[in-house]
Amino acid sequence: MMKNGTNTEDGLLLKALGLGDMKAFDVIFNKYFQKMKRFLCGFLDSEEEAEDLSQDIFVKLWQNRTVLKDVDNLNAYLYRVAKNTVYSYFERTLKIETSIDLLSDTPTTESLEEILFANELEELIDLTVEQMPTQRKAIFIMSRKEGVKNHEIADRLNISVRTVETHISAALNDIRKVLSLLLLFF
Repeated sequence: MMKNGTNTEDGLLLKALGLGDMKAFDVIFNKYFQKMKRFLCGFLDSEEEAEDLSQDIFVKLWQNRTVLKDVDNLNAYLYRVAKNTVYSYFERTLKIETSIDLLSDTPTTESLEEILFANELEELIDLTVEQMPTQRKAIFIMSRKEGVKNHEIADRLNISVRTVETHISAALNDIRKVLSLLLLFF
């Protein structure tokens, strides 16, 4: 292992890539492309779009190759680029506005990392909810964000309690799927 989680092979590949070695780029591409594509498929309805965005990630990797010597963990770096790519995609297509809350206290580095991870996780869940079918999204928001009970949701929407439960279960499965894809990177 090299510094902070980059294995020796990835470290050598990053150094070679930083020097413009096309073979190193090919090895990295072959090793990580499908992983990136699967991760992005968890957010997108289109496998073709996920493939296009995955290719964009590797274009950015090539364009930024000279600064990769500072990367401690290639897997985490690619995850970060993938996350930013999917955010940009949703921002362009859904006009999502992201706001950042200022922290009132100066947290420790460890608590700051936990806060950032929790915020990123919440953003990923929110993006997943935004992609849900209209009724499932509405039911999930009423249930989990507004705290409305299942029988009240059923009354409001003039549907059965069982239908409400089915939508909540499907929404949670969608979120679990995204979270399991996220865990591939850790």
